[in-house]
Amino acid sequence: MLNLTQHVVRLVGTGATVELRPAGPAARLMLEPDRDDGVLRVGPLVVPLKRTAASSQVVGVPPRRPGAWLIVARVVAEALPDRDDLLYPHDMVRNAAGMVVGCRSLARPMRPDAG
Repeated sequence: MLNLTQHVVRLVGTGATVELRPAGPAARLMLEPDRDDGVLRVGPLVVPLKRTAASSQVVGVPPRRPGAWLIVARVVAEALPDRDDLLYPHDMVRNAAGMVVGCRSLARPMRPDAG
C-alpha cells in the first residue's frame, strides 16, 4: 500500500494505530487558472474574489499494478472512478480541538455502473 497524499495517514483501529508516511510526490488534480471575479468588502478590507475550477487532469498516479493499493486525496479518486485501486481516508478521528488525527477506514468512490 502506497500513500500518495502529502500527509501521514493514521489508520486507527481497536487497540492499534498504523501510520503510512507519504511515499513520494502527492497525486493531485490539476487546477484551471484562476479568473478575477470582482471584489468583496469584508470589514476594512477589499478582498479579491476569484473563480476557480479543477481540470480533468490528474498527475502523480502510477499505472495500476495487481494487488497494489494507492491512498490518494478523495478528489483524485473521484476524478478517476474506473480506478478501483485508489483509496482515500474515511471516517475521520478528531482530537478534543477538532483537528483530524487519523481515520477509522479507507473508502473508494462509487463506480459509475453501480446504479
